[in-house]
Amino acid sequence: MPQKNFFLQYQKNPNQKKKPFVIHYSPVILYSSLSAFRSLLFALCSLLILGGCESVREYVESPETSSGQISIFLKGPDETSVDLTFDLLAINVIAEDGSSREIMSTPRKINSSDLTDKQILLCEMTVPADRYRELQLTVKEAVIKREDWTANLSLPAEGISVNIDFVLSRDQNLSIFLNWDVDASVVDQYLFNPVFTVKSQVPELSSLLIYVSNEDSNNVSVINRQSGEVVATVMVGKKPRGIAASIGKARPRVYAANSGSNSISVIEPTTNKVEQEIPIRFGTVPEGIAIAQIAPGREMIFVANYGSDTVSVVDGNTYQEILKIDVGKGPVAIAADPPVEHFLSSRFLSFYDINVLRNYRKRFFNVYVVNKNSKDVTIIEMSASGTSVENIVTVNVEWNPMALSIDYQRARVYVTNYNHEDLSAIDIIQIIHGNAAGAVSAISNVGRSFIGVVPDPDLDRIYLLRDVTNEIVIIRPFAEALRPAPHITTALSPVVGTIPVGKSPRSLMFDPEGRTLYVVNRGSDTLSEIDKTTKRVTRTIPVGKNPYGVTMFPY
Repeated sequence: MPQKNFFLQYQKNPNQKKKPFVIHYSPVILYSSLSAFRSLLFALCSLLILGGCESVREYVESPETSSGQISIFLKGPDETSVDLTFDLLAINVIAEDGSSREIMSTPRKINSSDLTDKQILLCEMTVPADRYRELQLTVKEAVIKREDWTANLSLPAEGISVNIDFVLSRDQNLSIFLNWDVDASVVDQYLFNPVFTVKSQVPELSSLLIYVSNEDSNNVSVINRQSGEVVATVMVGKKPRGIAASIGKARPRVYAANSGSNSISVIEPTTNKVEQEIPIRFGTVPEGIAIAQIAPGREMIFVANYGSDTVSVVDGNTYQEILKIDVGKGPVAIAADPPVEHFLSSRFLSFYDINVLRNYRKRFFNVYVVNKNSKDVTIIEMSASGTSVENIVTVNVEWNPMALSIDYQRARVYVTNYNHEDLSAIDIIQIIHGNAAGAVSAISNVGRSFIGVVPDPDLDRIYLLRDVTNEIVIIRPFAEALRPAPHITTALSPVVGTIPVGKSPRSLMFDPEGRTLYVVNRGSDTLSEIDKTTKRVTRTIPVGKNPYGVTMFPY
């Protein structure tokens, strides 16, 4: 086939003579190359257009596709003499344009006696963002019981509805609180016409609030610990697990680690809304989270990234991720040294130990990370500013460590070992002295399958959370000066009591006063409130699906 000449020219400067470049192409080859180039160019343009549209869709979603959550809570009366039961089959919410959306389809039996002075979560559903004006309840039957008789009640022919007027915004949760007036819900002794009043959300004092992360609801339950009721629900990122609150009062915030969306949601407690979403770029699957106070009004956020075996350090003022720290395999829990004032009144530490801690904390503070898969604890020595790592120490514990808690009154860090009967205790003073090899001791015969731990210096107790038996195990640590010989310690059990809680408990913590324990029950979607003096559950509070962590402000 005859060849043709094609000329490409370039010019380096105006005075330089133009020189032709001769390139020989076959017309067939040239056509194929041009066709391939056109195809490639089309694909790149399509990719750019689609990618750009997808990026825009993420932030400028149309009203038809934007959505939020609706949660409906029902509270019974403080007291009632009427024993009334009805079968609630479904709940539909009616939008301003008249469209109906089902938000509850699992039947529930509602009884007035069971609901007296209690709150339950009826349903939780993601629906399009819109203005909603009515709830429609589908009821199958209603029964009233007296001392000597039982009767079926008639149902209203027009159905049962509750007037509301709420606007659901995109990526927000709308919590609707219904109060049931049982005594007014039976008309003329034969007609069931339930009376519900709608309670709106009101601002709450942040010092009275408890925050529970709900992994499978993608939200955080906000609970008033005086009333024991959910007062708000905050929609956060995907699969929130660890949750922590600010230590100082200057700028209170709540931080939820979203393992499914690789981010930290920052909750403003006066509005109970997410004010910022912090992306975690230096790690994956954030799980544990801890707060360290660097100075009044300044905090650092430490995030244990289970998927990347790292810890991310985030500046609490700028919300910028400033450091990545490599730790052991599978970090699941993290804690930071509390403010130095926590140990100054300790009755367990000597004057010498207190001085060691005080001098150390002028320059450094420690962050402790439990590494489940490498069966160890990483201790990160941070500069007092929180912006640089000074040293990293790793200490071995037992099989599958799962949780930790700092007992600064004793200068100890307690670590639960899920598949071992020892509770590990790390001596902070020994770590400061550089004696990592001799810093770990054990409290033996506590049992297995513990997933949480909190110390109680006031009563000289340690509370361990066991998930397989759904209970808190209370142990008493042997005093250092009175510790028996090793063979005696092995024979003795430090367990002094147990407290039953809900199904598959996941985490626990004390209130700031140290009087009440709160336990997150993952299997029963509840929060147990426990009086430590009577060792009894005083209230069971409904939360979202598969709750994970709990926190509150320490004041």
